[in-house]
Amino acid sequence: MKFTEQQLEKAIIQLLGEQGYPHVAGSQITRAPEEVLIKDDLRAFLAKQYKAEGITQGEIDSVIRQLETFPASDLYESNKQLN
Repeated sequence: MKFTEQQLEKAIIQLLGEQGYPHVAGSQITRAPEEVLIKDDLRAFLAKQYKAEGITQGEIDSVIRQLETFPASDLYESNKQLN
């Protein structure tokens, strides 16, 4: 039996859904095609996740600016800097 890319995509979406990650089709996300970050979602997540620590809007903006400055040319190095 041939395993297609579409079958793989559906399986991964299902597995992530079982872990509590919602699936949103890319066509439903409002952002420019060249934008990698979904800033509104990231802002909401950071505000909720770090509410007890008193994260400020300025700190959230700083995190987003830092993520935007990572070079896309070397994803491996950029990912290492995040961890």
